[in-house]
Amino acid sequence: MRHPVTVVWQLAVAAVQTALSWWFFLYLVPRAIVRWQQAEELHHLGLDPLPTLGLAVLAIASSANLWSRLTLSWWSDGLTLFLTPPARLVVSGPYAWLRNPVMATMMAQGFGVFVYAGSAFLVGYFGLLALLWHVLIRPVEEHELQRRFGREYEFYRRSTRLWLPMRSRFTPRAAFPPISPEEAALPRSRRGRRRR
Repeated sequence: MRHPVTVVWQLAVAAVQTALSWWFFLYLVPRAIVRWQQAEELHHLGLDPLPTLGLAVLAIASSANLWSRLTLSWWSDGLTLFLTPPARLVVSGPYAWLRNPVMATMMAQGFGVFVYAGSAFLVGYFGLLALLWHVLIRPVEEHELQRRFGREYEFYRRSTRLWLPMRSRFTPRAAFPPISPEEAALPRSRRGRRRR
């Protein structure tokens, strides 16, 4: 059983990371984009702001994001810092419905910010964030999780979606046979060889 001080410390670290990422990605950068758009008098690029609807979407998505982060921190048996894989594979809570609920709910938060502010540039900003995470960070994270948890993670990865929730929750298997080195390697993109 984990010591209560350790649990409190893990949850506190998760709360601080959450606050910092929300402040930077959902407030500071979008605010700078909207101010730049206003300074350039590009008000016509976007839609009319809908503050009430935007705040409602943001509140729901933020609740789901916080739930995802705290679930990861609670069940991972260690600090879950940015780009640091958990010590234990977490497949409960929101992770039973979605492979990376933190990023998916952050994009939902971004949609709420867009509806609140009405700036079309925010769509590009959050779309770029999602693309960079999907292309640069996700493969590294998944490779490390595959290396660390082997067949257990491979079964989880093949059984859950990345961006859209599942219709039914993921159910882990009781046991797995040993994984071979060939199975452990994630497929990499094939690059064409240069002709000399």
